[in-house]
Amino acid sequence: MDRSGAGLNRFGLTLVGLLLLAGGGLALARSLGAWGTRAADRPLLSAGLRGFPDGHPWFWPAVAAGAVTVTLLGLTWLFAQGRSEKLTGLSLEQDGSGVTKVSAAALTSAIEKEVEGLPGVEKTRARLLGSRKHPRLAMTVSYAAGADLQALRSHIAGFALVGLRTAVDRDSLPAVVKLRLVDSSDRLPEPRTPE
Repeated sequence: MDRSGAGLNRFGLTLVGLLLLAGGGLALARSLGAWGTRAADRPLLSAGLRGFPDGHPWFWPAVAAGAVTVTLLGLTWLFAQGRSEKLTGLSLEQDGSGVTKVSAAALTSAIEKEVEGLPGVEKTRARLLGSRKHPRLAMTVSYAAGADLQALRSHIAGFALVGLRTAVDRDSLPAVVKLRLVDSSDRLPEPRTPE
């Protein structure tokens, strides 16, 4: 799931949670006599409101339809949480002789190791996203302040990505590469070996 979808999920769940918490808190406060004992002793729904379904035969079918709709929306949302854009592998089609399947982890691990071997690179994280027919690469490269940024970009674009495209036999493989400067103070000191 992308970041905007995750943010929308958090906002929606927070809003629903706050509404439910406020409704439950108000009902609890009323039952405990926050608005007086007279309000606490009266039913929550008035007699007219309680008798409304008796005079309107469409009421309960409408409630049932609303409940089914809310249930279906909830299930749709639940199943959407399980979907991910991350690919587990790619199929490389051969010329009529079959299909070769390549693990996405193997491909991303290879490009990560190649880029991490460059001077000044601290860490690399790569993922294949999209669909099997339209894959794309998302890569984050963390580099130290002394790294040659121009050489790093040239190597990634000219060698690493070209090698990945060749490996998966594709003329085009869209890629987003984020370069992130790592502050040397953020890094942990090297562990000392006992003498």
